[in-house]
Amino acid sequence: MEISTEGKNYLKQVIEDSEVKTLRFYGIPGCCSVNLGVGLEEEKQTDEVVIIDGIKVAIDPIVKAQLEGVTIHAEEENGEIGLLLVGYTPTSC
Repeated sequence: MEISTEGKNYLKQVIEDSEVKTLRFYGIPGCCSVNLGVGLEEEKQTDEVVIIDGIKVAIDPIVKAQLEGVTIHAEEENGEIGLLLVGYTPTSC
């Protein structure tokens, strides 16, 4: 997993304004497979914690394989900035 300059700058701003300083990727059980969830949350005991370009990231082992080759990016659309996972392909039924 990597992070773009835009992703890093956006996350630094968001994390600076938050009490929680960890970006966490986790699994959400779905009807066919595990869906990917992401948010600012404290890491769980079973998470793999890595620092990517100064950003603390916790990854639930159940979604780790889904994040291989993914770049965390931030993009503006309609005046709103949000995260985009470049290279991520969601699973479906």
